[in-house]
Amino acid sequence: MTVVPAPVPEPRVPERPVDIRLTFRLLLAVDIQGYSLRTPRMQVAAQLDLLDAMERAAADAGLDRAAWAQQVAGDGVLAVLPDDADIVTVTGVFAPALERALAALEERGGPGRRLRVRLALHHGALIIGWPAVLGPAGHAPVVVSRLLDARPVRRYLDAHPERNVALIVSDLIYHDVVDSGLCALPPTLFRQVRTVIKGVQHAGWLYDPGRVPA
Repeated sequence: MTVVPAPVPEPRVPERPVDIRLTFRLLLAVDIQGYSLRTPRMQVAAQLDLLDAMERAAADAGLDRAAWAQQVAGDGVLAVLPDDADIVTVTGVFAPALERALAALEERGGPGRRLRVRLALHHGALIIGWPAVLGPAGHAPVVVSRLLDARPVRRYLDAHPERNVALIVSDLIYHDVVDSGLCALPPTLFRQVRTVIKGVQHAGWLYDPGRVPA
């Protein structure tokens, strides 16, 4: 019988000290509608088209998209914007600019090239950078992701085939930014929606430019 000696354990590397700091940032989440129904080639095209549309919308809004910290998935992006990002501009200018960029994309590429997305905005506390090594952590990333996945937002695109962007903003952004009157988007064109995801209720405000104010 051959005796195999047990491996000698390597010296343990001292753990990096954990210095957790909360910061408050504007978060933006985008998701492509019907991504999983596309062929691999079409998925790649959709990714490139979304990147192009976001670049164009950011340029129209005077934003430096290269400064955004991004967590990407095949069908979308979760972006943490710099601490000097202007919430009023992102809400009132970037969102409509993205709608225009996607409409122009369809004009250039034809109906089969059409790209429709859900867009969610929130401002709140999160941990970014070490030790959140897999992406931003905290309540704010969860909130913006839940709003993005809210059923009323998905239904909005189904009910409004003329629209390319379904925009939802958090309660905080609606009351502090939209309802302030400083935003380019009128508060009368938003309606409050609620959704329950994983047993937790989330409230947001859905932008509906075709809505008749009460």
